[in-house]
Amino acid sequence: QRRGRLQLPSIGSPSVCCAAMRSLMMTVLSIFAAGAARTLATEATCAASGSGREHMLMQVRPAQSSSVEAVSSDVVSHGYKSRVLVTDEDADAGSERLHVQSWYSLFWCPPHSHQNEAYHVPLYSDSFVPVLASYPPGNQVVTQAIIVIHGAPRETEGYFGDMVRVVHHQQQEGHTLVVAPTWADKACSAGAWSNRLGAPVQHDYQAPYWTSVRRWMYGGPSDARNSSSFDVLDTVVDWVQDKYPHLNRIVVTGFSAGAQYLVRWAAMSPEGANGVTRRRSLPLVVIAGSPSTLLYLSEERPVDACVTDWDQGQYQNCNDFHIPKPGYDCESRWNRYATGIGGLHWRASSPGHIRYVANQYLRKSIDATSNAEVSQQIRVRWGTKDIRFLFGARDTVHCDVGACSNDCEHMLTGTSRLQRGLNFMGYLKRLFPDYQPVWGIYHGGHSAILAYSSDYFTAWAIEEDCTPEGVDPYASGALVKCCKDLVKTYGLHGTGWNHYICKPASL
Repeated sequence: QRRGRLQLPSIGSPSVCCAAMRSLMMTVLSIFAAGAARTLATEATCAASGSGREHMLMQVRPAQSSSVEAVSSDVVSHGYKSRVLVTDEDADAGSERLHVQSWYSLFWCPPHSHQNEAYHVPLYSDSFVPVLASYPPGNQVVTQAIIVIHGAPRETEGYFGDMVRVVHHQQQEGHTLVVAPTWADKACSAGAWSNRLGAPVQHDYQAPYWTSVRRWMYGGPSDARNSSSFDVLDTVVDWVQDKYPHLNRIVVTGFSAGAQYLVRWAAMSPEGANGVTRRRSLPLVVIAGSPSTLLYLSEERPVDACVTDWDQGQYQNCNDFHIPKPGYDCESRWNRYATGIGGLHWRASSPGHIRYVANQYLRKSIDATSNAEVSQQIRVRWGTKDIRFLFGARDTVHCDVGACSNDCEHMLTGTSRLQRGLNFMGYLKRLFPDYQPVWGIYHGGHSAILAYSSDYFTAWAIEEDCTPEGVDPYASGALVKCCKDLVKTYGLHGTGWNHYICKPASL
C-alpha cells in the first residue's frame, strides 16, 4: 500500500478480480459523476506476484484525453452545496491518474456571519481578494497581525472566528489584528462581498477562484487566469503593511490544507527571506499546523524503517534518508513538484499546469534556468526564513484509510500526518547541518482550534507566554499539555472514526 498499489489476498483468478473491481469502480464513479458531460474509461491491470498475492492497480482517466479538464456534478448535503471534482491534476507530470475531490464548500459570498468584517484587497488590475479583518484598514492601534489560512472546504469564517476567540482568550485583541483571506471556490464579485468599496476596487471586480483544491494548495492557476495562488498571499502581506501603519510583526499560519499551501508558499515566495517582509522589513513568522503533505527540497526521502504502518507517535525519530530506487520511486514521480522541487526549471511543463505556473511565479524572484540552480536557490532561501511547525500528538490516523493523501509519492514520506511531520523535521536537520527546525507537539488530534489554543502557538504568535513554569516554549518536540482532559469525539472530518482529542480548558 505504501508504494501506491493495493495488495489483496488471492480471491480467485485475475480475470474475476479485475471484473469485480471494474464493476465496483464504475458504480462509484457513476454516483460521484452523475450528470457529467464526459464519459470515463477504466483500465485495470492485474498481475500475479511471486508471493501468491494479486496486485491490482486501478487507473481511471478521461476518455481519449490527457488534458487538464474536469468533470463535475453538484451535490447538496447538510445545507452546503459541494462540487465533486474529477480532475487530472497530474497531466503535466505525465500521469494518467484521476483525482476525485469532494468537499462541502463553506465559502459564502457575501459572508454568512461576518459582513461587518469583510474587506477587499486589490489584486492585479481587475480583481480582488476577499478578506475578513478584525480591525478596519487605517487602524492606528494594532501592532501585530495574524494572517490565518483556511482549509480545503474554504471555511474562512470558521478560521477567522476561531482565531479571534483565541486572541481574545489571551487578552491580546487590543493590539492584534486577525486577517483571513479566501481562495474562493466559486465566483464572487466585489459588490456581493462587501459594500466597502475602496479604490481601485469596483463593484464588478471578481475574485479569482480555484475549484481544484490541489491547484490553490500548490500555487497553481485559478480557473479564470494563468496566475499563481501564491500571488494572493503575497498581496495580502503587502496590504496589511500598507493599511496598518503601526504594525511591527506579522504571523502567517495555516492548518491542514492551509498548512500544505503555506509550506509551499514559504519555499517559493521571496517573502520572509532573512526572517522579514520585503516591503517594510517587518519580522515574518510562518507557522504550519499538521500538514498532510510536505515539500522536500532534495531527492532524498525517509528510509523504509522511518515509514512504518504502526504508530510510533511523538517518539518518531528519523535520521536516515536515501534516494528511492527504480521500482520504488512511484514511476519516477517521487520528486516532481509539489512533493519535491523537481521540474521547476524553465519550460518544465506547459501553460496552465500547476508546475508551469509555479515556475512562472518562482522566476519573478529567482534568476536560474537549470533545475539544479533553482533547487539550490530555494534551499538557500528556506534556510533564512522563520518557519515553525505544530503537530498533534494524536494525529496518527493511517493515510490509507482516508485521513490524508495516500498518493504513492506522499506515502514515501510517512503513513500519518504526525509521522510525516516528524520525518520532515529529521530531514531538515539532515539537509541543513547547522539548521535547527522549530516545532512543537500539542496534545490532541487533527484539530485547528486545539493547535491554535496550544501553548506553543500562544508563545510563537501572540507574544503572551502562558507556557507552564519550567517549560521552554521554544523547545522543539516537548509535549505540552494545553488543556484539562481528554474527550472522545465522533466523526473526525466526517469519517465516523472514534478519536480522542484534547478539550481546551477555557475555549
